[in-house]
Amino acid sequence: MGGLLLIIVAIFLIWLYIRTGNGEDAKYDIKRTMEQNMICPHCHIKGSVKTNTVKQKVGISGGKATAAVLTCGITLFGTGLSRKQSMTEASCSNCGMTWRF
Repeated sequence: MGGLLLIIVAIFLIWLYIRTGNGEDAKYDIKRTMEQNMICPHCHIKGSVKTNTVKQKVGISGGKATAAVLTCGITLFGTGLSRKQSMTEASCSNCGMTWRF
């Protein structure tokens, strides 16, 4: 009886996942709502800010530096020393200001 209930719940969850469009519409709606509420720090206009996710080199990674020392620099060719951090880049369509956070 418990196995049948588990199968029914699993089928319902799969159906719900397929029906909602894999959640992409919900993510887009949340991002659009956040962008409408953002205020540009330069011109103080609400709703003119657009955001994108970018990767920025931040500095030297300790683990990569250690690996480079242990392998006499061979790992530098494949990995490099800098680490990349995911950041949000925002730009205002009113004044053209761009900033990252």
